[in-house]
Amino acid sequence: MHILRVGTLRVVEPLQNDRRRPYAFLAWGVLVFNVLVILGGAIVRATESGDGCGASWPTCTDRILPSNPAVETVIEFSHRITSAFAIAGVVVLFVWARRLYAKGHRVRLASGSSLGVMVVEALLGASLVVFGWVAQDASVGRMIVVPLHLANTYLLLGALTLTAWWSSGNPGPATPVDQSTRRPLIIGAFGLLLVGAMGALNALSDTLYPVDSFFSGVQQELSADAPWLVQLRVLHPIVAVAVGFGVAYLVMRLAAPATERARRISVVIIGLVVVQFFAGLVNVMLATPLETQVFHLALADAMWISYVIFSAEMLGDHETAGNLVEEVA
Repeated sequence: MHILRVGTLRVVEPLQNDRRRPYAFLAWGVLVFNVLVILGGAIVRATESGDGCGASWPTCTDRILPSNPAVETVIEFSHRITSAFAIAGVVVLFVWARRLYAKGHRVRLASGSSLGVMVVEALLGASLVVFGWVAQDASVGRMIVVPLHLANTYLLLGALTLTAWWSSGNPGPATPVDQSTRRPLIIGAFGLLLVGAMGALNALSDTLYPVDSFFSGVQQELSADAPWLVQLRVLHPIVAVAVGFGVAYLVMRLAAPATERARRISVVIIGLVVVQFFAGLVNVMLATPLETQVFHLALADAMWISYVIFSAEMLGDHETAGNLVEEVA
Protein backbone atom coordinates (compact mmCIF):
# COMPACT_ATOMS: atom_id res chain seq x y z
CA MET A 1 0.00 0.00 0.00
CA HIS A 2 1.37 3.40 -1.00
CA ILE A 3 0.51 6.47 1.10
CA LEU A 4 0.53 10.01 -0.27
CA ARG A 5 0.32 13.11 1.89
CA VAL A 6 -1.58 16.09 0.51
CA GLY A 7 -1.59 18.97 2.97
CA THR A 8 -3.19 17.71 6.15
CA LEU A 9 -4.79 14.76 4.37
CA ARG A 10 -3.37 11.29 4.00
CA VAL A 11 -4.51 9.46 0.88
CA VAL A 12 -4.16 5.69 0.98
CA GLU A 13 -3.87 4.25 -2.49
CA PRO A 14 -5.39 0.83 -3.23
CA LEU A 15 -3.10 -2.18 -3.35
CA GLN A 16 -4.81 -3.50 -6.44
CA ASN A 17 -4.19 -2.15 -9.92
CA ASP A 18 -4.49 -3.44 -13.45
CA ARG A 19 -1.06 -5.09 -13.41
CA ARG A 20 -1.71 -6.90 -10.15
CA ARG A 21 -5.19 -8.27 -10.82
CA PRO A 22 -3.87 -11.12 -13.02
CA TYR A 23 -1.39 -12.01 -10.30
CA ALA A 24 -4.14 -12.31 -7.69
CA PHE A 25 -6.21 -14.43 -10.08
CA LEU A 26 -3.25 -16.75 -10.65
CA ALA A 27 -2.52 -16.94 -6.91
CA TRP A 28 -6.04 -18.15 -6.14
CA GLY A 29 -5.82 -20.61 -9.03
CA VAL A 30 -2.51 -22.03 -7.78
CA LEU A 31 -4.03 -22.43 -4.31
CA VAL A 32 -7.02 -24.37 -5.64
CA PHE A 33 -4.80 -26.50 -7.87
CA ASN A 34 -2.58 -27.41 -4.92
CA VAL A 35 -5.63 -28.54 -2.96
CA LEU A 36 -6.52 -30.85 -5.87
CA VAL A 37 -2.95 -32.20 -5.90
CA ILE A 38 -3.18 -32.89 -2.16
CA LEU A 39 -6.42 -34.80 -2.67
CA GLY A 40 -4.67 -36.74 -5.44
CA GLY A 41 -1.98 -37.69 -2.94
CA ALA A 42 -4.67 -39.10 -0.66
CA ILE A 43 -5.92 -41.23 -3.54
CA VAL A 44 -2.36 -42.50 -4.13
CA ARG A 45 -2.10 -43.57 -0.49
CA ALA A 46 -5.59 -45.05 -0.20
CA THR A 47 -5.17 -47.11 -3.38
CA GLU A 48 -1.68 -48.24 -2.30
CA SER A 49 -0.23 -46.79 -5.51
CA GLY A 50 2.74 -45.12 -3.85
CA ASP A 51 5.13 -47.67 -5.33
CA GLY A 52 3.51 -47.50 -8.77
CA CYS A 53 6.68 -45.95 -10.19
CA GLY A 54 9.02 -48.11 -8.16
CA ALA A 55 11.80 -46.56 -6.10
CA SER A 56 12.88 -44.19 -8.89
CA TRP A 57 12.33 -40.45 -8.51
CA PRO A 58 11.69 -38.09 -10.24
CA THR A 59 11.52 -40.61 -13.10
CA CYS A 60 8.86 -43.34 -13.11
CA THR A 61 10.03 -46.96 -13.37
CA ASP A 62 13.43 -45.48 -14.39
CA ARG A 63 11.80 -43.81 -17.42
CA ILE A 64 10.50 -40.33 -18.11
CA LEU A 65 7.30 -41.82 -19.55
CA PRO A 66 6.43 -45.33 -18.31
CA SER A 67 5.50 -47.88 -20.97
CA ASN A 68 2.54 -50.25 -20.59
CA PRO A 69 1.79 -48.89 -17.11
CA ALA A 70 -0.35 -50.71 -14.56
CA VAL A 71 -3.23 -48.90 -12.88
CA GLU A 72 -1.08 -48.13 -9.84
CA THR A 73 1.60 -46.66 -12.10
CA VAL A 74 -0.94 -44.44 -13.86
CA ILE A 75 -2.23 -43.13 -10.52
CA GLU A 76 1.25 -42.43 -9.12
CA PHE A 77 2.57 -40.97 -12.37
CA SER A 78 -0.48 -38.70 -12.69
CA HIS A 79 0.14 -37.43 -9.18
CA ARG A 80 3.76 -36.71 -10.00
CA ILE A 81 2.81 -34.78 -13.14
CA THR A 82 0.24 -32.64 -11.32
CA SER A 83 2.74 -32.08 -8.51
CA ALA A 84 5.24 -30.78 -11.07
CA PHE A 85 2.64 -28.32 -12.38
CA ALA A 86 1.94 -27.24 -8.78
CA ILE A 87 5.66 -26.55 -8.23
CA ALA A 88 5.79 -24.60 -11.49
CA GLY A 89 2.83 -22.49 -10.40
CA VAL A 90 4.50 -21.58 -7.12
CA VAL A 91 7.74 -20.69 -8.92
CA VAL A 92 5.81 -18.38 -11.27
CA LEU A 93 4.14 -16.69 -8.30
CA PHE A 94 7.52 -16.14 -6.66
CA VAL A 95 9.23 -14.71 -9.76
CA TRP A 96 6.25 -12.56 -10.74
CA ALA A 97 5.92 -11.15 -7.21
CA ARG A 98 9.52 -9.93 -7.38
CA ARG A 99 8.62 -7.92 -10.48
CA LEU A 100 5.36 -6.48 -9.16
CA TYR A 101 6.11 -5.74 -5.50
CA ALA A 102 8.86 -3.86 -3.73
CA LYS A 103 11.45 -5.59 -1.60
CA GLY A 104 10.02 -6.52 1.79
CA HIS A 105 6.41 -6.39 0.58
CA ARG A 106 4.18 -8.95 2.27
CA VAL A 107 3.19 -10.56 -1.07
CA ARG A 108 6.85 -11.13 -1.90
CA LEU A 109 7.43 -12.62 1.54
CA ALA A 110 4.36 -14.88 1.29
CA SER A 111 5.25 -16.10 -2.20
CA GLY A 112 8.84 -16.71 -1.10
CA SER A 113 7.59 -18.71 1.88
CA SER A 114 5.35 -20.68 -0.47
CA LEU A 115 8.33 -21.61 -2.63
CA GLY A 116 10.46 -22.59 0.37
CA VAL A 117 7.74 -24.77 1.86
CA MET A 118 7.04 -26.29 -1.57
CA VAL A 119 10.66 -27.41 -1.82
CA VAL A 120 10.34 -29.13 1.57
CA GLU A 121 7.04 -30.65 0.40
CA ALA A 122 8.68 -32.13 -2.66
CA LEU A 123 11.58 -33.53 -0.62
CA LEU A 124 9.22 -35.14 1.90
CA GLY A 125 7.19 -36.70 -0.91
CA ALA A 126 10.35 -37.93 -2.59
CA SER A 127 11.63 -39.47 0.65
CA LEU A 128 8.51 -41.64 0.90
CA VAL A 129 9.29 -43.09 -2.52
CA VAL A 130 13.07 -43.33 -2.29
CA PHE A 131 13.03 -45.07 1.11
CA GLY A 132 10.14 -47.35 0.16
CA TRP A 133 7.75 -45.85 2.72
CA VAL A 134 4.72 -46.66 0.57
CA ALA A 135 2.02 -49.31 0.11
CA GLN A 136 2.10 -51.72 3.09
CA ASP A 137 5.32 -50.43 4.65
CA ALA A 138 4.84 -49.89 8.40
CA SER A 139 8.28 -48.57 9.30
CA VAL A 140 8.93 -45.95 11.95
CA GLY A 141 10.34 -43.64 9.29
CA ARG A 142 7.03 -43.59 7.44
CA MET A 143 5.10 -42.92 10.64
CA ILE A 144 7.34 -39.92 11.29
CA VAL A 145 7.33 -38.48 7.78
CA VAL A 146 3.57 -38.85 7.14
CA PRO A 147 2.42 -36.41 9.87
CA LEU A 148 5.34 -34.08 9.04
CA HIS A 149 4.21 -34.17 5.41
CA LEU A 150 0.69 -33.19 6.47
CA ALA A 151 1.92 -30.34 8.69
CA ASN A 152 4.12 -29.04 5.88
CA THR A 153 1.16 -29.27 3.51
CA TYR A 154 -0.85 -27.05 5.84
CA LEU A 155 2.02 -24.55 5.93
CA LEU A 156 2.11 -24.58 2.13
CA LEU A 157 -1.63 -23.93 1.88
CA GLY A 158 -1.30 -21.21 4.50
CA ALA A 159 1.48 -19.42 2.61
CA LEU A 160 -0.38 -19.70 -0.69
CA THR A 161 -3.57 -18.43 0.94
CA LEU A 162 -1.79 -15.35 2.29
CA THR A 163 -0.20 -14.77 -1.13
CA ALA A 164 -3.62 -14.79 -2.77
CA TRP A 165 -5.32 -12.83 0.03
CA TRP A 166 -2.78 -10.02 0.18
CA SER A 167 -2.32 -9.78 -3.59
CA SER A 168 -6.09 -9.27 -3.84
CA GLY A 169 -5.68 -5.95 -2.07
CA ASN A 170 -6.52 -7.00 1.46
CA PRO A 171 -4.64 -5.26 4.29
CA GLY A 172 -1.51 -6.62 5.87
CA PRO A 173 -0.98 -7.08 9.61
CA ALA A 174 -1.45 -4.05 11.82
CA THR A 175 1.55 -2.65 13.66
CA PRO A 176 1.80 -3.34 16.52
CA VAL A 177 -0.04 -6.66 16.40
CA ASP A 178 -2.90 -7.06 18.87
CA GLN A 179 -1.54 -9.80 21.15
CA SER A 180 -4.97 -10.49 22.70
CA THR A 181 -6.12 -11.55 19.23
CA ARG A 182 -2.90 -13.08 17.98
CA ARG A 183 -2.39 -15.54 20.86
CA PRO A 184 -5.75 -17.37 20.59
CA LEU A 185 -5.39 -17.47 16.80
CA ILE A 186 -2.00 -19.17 17.15
CA ILE A 187 -3.45 -21.67 19.64
CA GLY A 188 -6.27 -22.47 17.22
CA ALA A 189 -3.79 -22.93 14.37
CA PHE A 190 -1.68 -25.38 16.41
CA GLY A 191 -4.86 -27.25 17.31
CA LEU A 192 -5.80 -27.66 13.65
CA LEU A 193 -2.24 -28.76 12.81
CA LEU A 194 -2.41 -31.38 15.56
CA VAL A 195 -5.73 -32.72 14.32
CA GLY A 196 -4.40 -32.84 10.77
CA ALA A 197 -1.26 -34.74 11.80
CA MET A 198 -3.31 -37.24 13.80
CA GLY A 199 -5.68 -37.60 10.87
CA ALA A 200 -2.75 -38.41 8.59
CA LEU A 201 -1.66 -41.20 10.96
CA ASN A 202 -5.24 -42.49 11.10
CA ALA A 203 -5.42 -42.53 7.32
CA LEU A 204 -2.15 -44.47 7.23
CA SER A 205 -3.55 -46.90 9.80
CA ASP A 206 -6.66 -47.39 7.65
CA THR A 207 -4.41 -48.25 4.71
CA LEU A 208 -2.13 -50.64 6.62
CA TYR A 209 -4.83 -52.26 8.76
CA PRO A 210 -8.12 -52.04 6.86
CA VAL A 211 -11.40 -53.19 8.41
CA ASP A 212 -14.61 -54.49 6.91
CA SER A 213 -17.02 -52.68 9.20
CA PHE A 214 -17.27 -50.18 12.03
CA PHE A 215 -17.64 -52.90 14.66
CA SER A 216 -14.66 -54.90 13.42
CA GLY A 217 -12.66 -51.69 13.58
CA VAL A 218 -13.65 -51.13 17.21
CA GLN A 219 -12.67 -54.71 18.07
CA GLN A 220 -9.35 -54.20 16.34
CA GLU A 221 -8.64 -50.96 18.24
CA LEU A 222 -9.54 -52.50 21.62
CA SER A 223 -7.42 -55.59 21.08
CA ALA A 224 -4.47 -55.77 23.47
CA ASP A 225 -2.15 -57.09 20.76
CA ALA A 226 -3.17 -54.55 18.13
CA PRO A 227 -0.38 -52.40 16.61
CA TRP A 228 0.08 -49.10 18.43
CA LEU A 229 -0.96 -47.23 15.30
CA VAL A 230 -4.33 -48.98 15.49
CA GLN A 231 -4.71 -48.39 19.22
CA LEU A 232 -4.09 -44.67 18.73
CA ARG A 233 -6.76 -44.50 16.04
CA VAL A 234 -9.53 -43.90 18.57
CA LEU A 235 -7.88 -40.67 19.79
CA HIS A 236 -8.25 -38.77 16.51
CA PRO A 237 -12.04 -38.31 16.58
CA ILE A 238 -11.93 -37.29 20.24
CA VAL A 239 -9.25 -34.67 19.68
CA ALA A 240 -10.84 -33.56 16.39
CA VAL A 241 -14.22 -32.90 18.02
CA ALA A 242 -12.63 -31.00 20.90
CA VAL A 243 -10.42 -28.86 18.67
CA GLY A 244 -13.09 -28.36 16.01
CA PHE A 245 -15.74 -27.01 18.33
CA GLY A 246 -13.06 -25.14 20.28
CA VAL A 247 -12.03 -23.35 17.07
CA ALA A 248 -15.70 -22.66 16.28
CA TYR A 249 -16.13 -20.99 19.67
CA LEU A 250 -12.86 -19.10 19.24
CA VAL A 251 -13.75 -17.56 15.87
CA MET A 252 -17.27 -16.75 17.04
CA ARG A 253 -15.91 -14.90 20.07
CA LEU A 254 -13.17 -13.06 18.20
CA ALA A 255 -15.40 -12.08 15.28
CA ALA A 256 -18.20 -10.59 17.39
CA PRO A 257 -16.60 -7.12 17.76
CA ALA A 258 -14.64 -7.31 14.47
CA THR A 259 -15.46 -6.46 10.85
CA GLU A 260 -18.52 -7.69 9.01
CA ARG A 261 -16.28 -9.75 6.73
CA ALA A 262 -14.65 -11.43 9.74
CA ARG A 263 -18.09 -12.39 11.01
CA ARG A 264 -19.01 -13.87 7.63
CA ILE A 265 -15.79 -15.89 7.51
CA SER A 266 -16.42 -17.11 11.06
CA VAL A 267 -19.83 -18.40 9.97
CA VAL A 268 -18.12 -20.33 7.14
CA ILE A 269 -15.64 -21.88 9.58
CA ILE A 270 -18.40 -22.86 12.04
CA GLY A 271 -20.35 -24.42 9.18
CA LEU A 272 -17.29 -26.37 8.05
CA VAL A 273 -16.75 -27.63 11.61
CA VAL A 274 -20.32 -28.97 11.74
CA VAL A 275 -20.13 -30.56 8.29
CA GLN A 276 -16.72 -32.04 9.11
CA PHE A 277 -18.13 -33.58 12.29
CA PHE A 278 -20.79 -35.48 10.36
CA ALA A 279 -18.39 -36.31 7.51
CA GLY A 280 -15.96 -37.83 10.00
CA LEU A 281 -18.77 -39.79 11.61
CA VAL A 282 -19.90 -41.18 8.25
CA ASN A 283 -16.29 -41.96 7.32
CA VAL A 284 -15.84 -44.08 10.45
CA MET A 285 -19.24 -45.76 10.24
CA LEU A 286 -18.60 -46.80 6.62
CA ALA A 287 -15.11 -48.12 7.50
CA THR A 288 -13.27 -45.27 5.70
CA PRO A 289 -13.98 -45.86 1.99
CA LEU A 290 -11.92 -43.84 -0.50
CA GLU A 291 -14.70 -41.39 -1.33
CA THR A 292 -15.35 -40.32 2.25
CA GLN A 293 -11.62 -40.13 2.99
CA VAL A 294 -11.09 -37.68 0.13
CA PHE A 295 -14.15 -35.63 1.11
CA HIS A 296 -13.00 -35.58 4.74
CA LEU A 297 -9.57 -34.29 3.68
CA ALA A 298 -11.10 -31.69 1.35
CA LEU A 299 -13.15 -30.31 4.24
CA ALA A 300 -10.04 -30.20 6.46
CA ASP A 301 -8.15 -28.24 3.79
CA ALA A 302 -11.09 -25.86 3.33
CA MET A 303 -11.29 -25.30 7.08
CA TRP A 304 -7.56 -24.57 7.32
CA ILE A 305 -7.66 -22.11 4.40
CA SER A 306 -10.71 -20.38 5.87
CA TYR A 307 -8.99 -20.14 9.24
CA VAL A 308 -5.88 -18.57 7.68
CA ILE A 309 -8.08 -16.02 5.89
CA PHE A 310 -9.95 -15.32 9.13
CA SER A 311 -6.67 -14.79 10.97
CA ALA A 312 -5.39 -12.43 8.27
CA GLU A 313 -8.64 -10.48 8.42
CA MET A 314 -8.57 -10.25 12.21
CA LEU A 315 -4.95 -9.07 12.30
CA GLY A 316 -5.25 -6.78 9.27
CA ASP A 317 -4.63 -3.03 9.42
CA HIS A 318 -8.12 -1.92 8.36
CA GLU A 319 -7.67 1.67 9.41
CA THR A 320 -5.37 2.40 6.47
CA ALA A 321 -6.72 -0.14 3.98
CA GLY A 322 -8.57 0.56 0.75
CA ASN A 323 -9.42 3.95 -0.69
CA LEU A 324 -9.51 6.04 2.45
CA VAL A 325 -8.98 9.72 3.01
CA GLU A 326 -8.47 10.47 6.65
CA GLU A 327 -7.43 13.59 8.42
CA VAL A 328 -4.04 13.50 10.10
CA ALA A 329 -4.36 14.49 13.76
